[in-house]
Parts: sequence; structure tokens; C-alpha cells
Amino acid sequence: MSSSTSIKMQKLGVRFRPPTIYLFYTDVSTGKLRRRTVVLDDFTKDSDITDYANELHDDKTTKKRNLFRYVPLRRLERLLFVVKEGLTANISKNDIEKKLRKFDELDVNEDLNKLDDGTLKHKKLIMNETFEKNRVDPSSKNFVYDVVVDFEPTPGEKQTSEWDSTDEIEEDIKQDDDDFEDDDDFK
Repeated sequence: MSSSTSIKMQKLGVRFRPPTIYLFYTDVSTGKLRRRTVVLDDFTKDSDITDYANELHDDKTTKKRNLFRYVPLRRLERLLFVVKEGLTANISKNDIEKKLRKFDELDVNEDLNKLDDGTLKHKKLIMNETFEKNRVDPSSKNFVYDVVVDFEPTPGEKQTSEWDSTDEIEEDIKQDDDDFEDDDDFK
């Protein structure tokens, strides 16, 4: 486990009581499938998911043994959300899946200024993941250089762009011509 290429994550799993995360990975140097069981002793249903995920992901004390650094932060947050929901009594797997979908959705009308720090960090992770998934850069096969897009107004909607209206320009020119005629009278 000396380099980042010697580990390849395969699967992740959870257990609710006690709160536990299972990491299944392949040791590339030996080709063996291994399992690491991490019991989350201090994780409760009141724990902040974002902070806890950051602590697991960036744990400096166990740098050589920390397998969480190979797990994307957003995926780690989702696992912790499932564990946290599983700690509540009498909740079904379907209910946890519904809550997880709601946890992962973005509302375009939501005011992000009114969110607490943890929720805002989570929403930013979702936005970043969506951006990375949709990003087209020069190395991708869908890249097209110098794309020109002409946006057409929707049918039935009046276009309001008064600053470049040809009617106004013609009207201004006509007024300027009238001003010049007045100047001729003073000669």
C-alpha cells in the first residue's frame, strides 16, 4: 500500500449496529481481494455527516492505513447518510433509499445562502460531481472547437432588447438630420 496505484476499490458496504463500513479492495501488487472493516465508534444519529466524512477522508494520523482516501468524498457522505438513517428505529430499506434520493437532489429554486455549512458543502459536492460528469474538454471525443449557438426566442414571447433595436437607431439618425437642417437656417 505504498502508492495510490497499489489499491483498487471494489465495493463498499455498511452495517447499522454497531455503525460499520466495509471496504472491499484489490491489492494490485498481489491481485488479492481484501476486506477492511471499520467500526465507527463515535458515530451517532446526531453526527454531522459532512464533517465526519471529511475526517475519515483526510485522516492524517493513519495516512498509510487510511483506505478512505481512495473513496470519493461524496460517496463517503452517502454511506454515512445510510448508516445514520439506519440508526433510527424501524426504518425500512426502501425508506432509506427514498431519503437518500432526496438527500442527493438539487432544487434549482433553493436559496443556498440560507443553508447551514454542512448542507452547503454537500450541495457543492453534488454540483461539482454533476459539472465533472458533463464537462467537455479538448481531450474528450465530444469536444467541438468554437461552437456558435443562436438562441431563438420562444414562440409567442416578445423579445425585449431595446438597446440594439434598428427602429431606435433609424429614429436617432432622423433626429440628427433634422438638427442639421435647423443649422442651415442660421447661415
